[in-house]
Amino acid sequence: MKQLRRDIGIEALFFTFVLGIWLFWAFLLPLNEGPDENMRLQIAQFILKYGKLPTGYQKEIMDYTWGFTYAFRPILPQMVEALFIGFAMIFTEDAFTLLFAGRLVSVLSGVVFFWYVWALGSLLFERKSLRGLFLLLNVCLPQSSLLFTYLNCDSTALMASAMILYYLGRGMKDAFSIRTCIWLGVSLSVCVLSYYNAYGFLLTAALVFAGCFLERARNGERCGKEFFYKGFLILGLVLALTGWWFVRNYVLYEGDFLGLRTQEECAELYAMDLFKPSGRRNCINMGMSLTDMLFRSDWTFLVFKGFVGILAPLTEAHRAWIFAGYGGLFLIGGMGVLAFGVRGMGRKFGPGSREKADKRKAEKRKEPVDVSRIMLHLGLVIAIVLPNALNIWYSYSNDYQPQGRYSMPMLVPFMYYVTWGLGYWGQRLADRWPDRGAKWRRSLERLACLWIILTLVYSTVGIMWPAYRNVEDKAEVRVYSLEELFGVE
Repeated sequence: MKQLRRDIGIEALFFTFVLGIWLFWAFLLPLNEGPDENMRLQIAQFILKYGKLPTGYQKEIMDYTWGFTYAFRPILPQMVEALFIGFAMIFTEDAFTLLFAGRLVSVLSGVVFFWYVWALGSLLFERKSLRGLFLLLNVCLPQSSLLFTYLNCDSTALMASAMILYYLGRGMKDAFSIRTCIWLGVSLSVCVLSYYNAYGFLLTAALVFAGCFLERARNGERCGKEFFYKGFLILGLVLALTGWWFVRNYVLYEGDFLGLRTQEECAELYAMDLFKPSGRRNCINMGMSLTDMLFRSDWTFLVFKGFVGILAPLTEAHRAWIFAGYGGLFLIGGMGVLAFGVRGMGRKFGPGSREKADKRKAEKRKEPVDVSRIMLHLGLVIAIVLPNALNIWYSYSNDYQPQGRYSMPMLVPFMYYVTWGLGYWGQRLADRWPDRGAKWRRSLERLACLWIILTLVYSTVGIMWPAYRNVEDKAEVRVYSLEELFGVE
């Protein structure tokens, strides 16, 4: 009981620490320091002013540099932001206070994300230290922390991804109870109405759900009827909660239910010549092959840096040791996964004691492969690959933007594999030297956790605070010179 109280106290203290960082960043950031924040804010302001949802053609929210609005795409976060800002308007008219109120939607998404990742770690990992490392890798990554502090859709998508994976894990344990199916349907609906790049999780959910019932059927259960009525329950809930948006798009944009084609047509009409789709800087227009973009340019490195987190103008944000440290963790974790092999992963997806590993190996020789486990890993790989594939294709064929945030929907499954790989090497260490290996393993894992926490602290006091502490009016969009942005005149 004493240990339980201690663990709860540590978790509550860490949650308070992370929440404090997010709130501080949300208060510190001037308007539009998060990419495209002003375009998101204009949607929320339109909803408040007119009491209805804007169309993509709405002149009041049009960005005439790029020639389009984000109202062509799902705007669930902006709908909730309008509610938060409207409530704050009862008490104040201060522009930045209202902006901060809207940003609380992203902070709240981070809070929900935190607790679902924490709960997911309990399903995925046997060792408590790996659960903590998994949580830290997700919530303390500088880029994920940034997403939870300004107006965007990415934060809601990350929250939905953690929810989906948690309820899939629950479903694997409780045979997808009605309650789990309902919550899974809600989570998928939030994902659908947040961000197209996160749609890989829809495939993940379908694969895991089907895999669980296939495994039960292989074991002799008669579950065909249950599969269909629970599947239609989830699908019906998603269609009921999200279908209206795509029907609306279909009617407004002449059959373009996603709105993407119409957005490009709008940009061609209204954008500055330099940013029209027909004249944008992309690899096809520059005569560069996909291989050249990925392996002979700085695209891949810049996306990696953006995924870890570029928090301010480059003259303020560049800290090579942060990128090197996270790159090392990703590389070591990835090598651990490759060394062990996905097929051998245990049901709780984390290496335990040597005896348990030996027992699993013995059981694996006797029993057929678990279909549900194969489907789970296939689904997780899809959730990692799809946003990166869309990111690559967008830069190559549409607009050359090496943006790590476009790959952020993969965060939770990616960090799962990183954590698992790191845990594998720790277990190898403990198995190799039985007397001291376990102690060394614990020390290394604690060191990694401490480094991650200190990186977030440094990002706050060493990058964010110096970059924005002297901004007088944080409700105005800052205009940077080339020297401020890139250190050049």
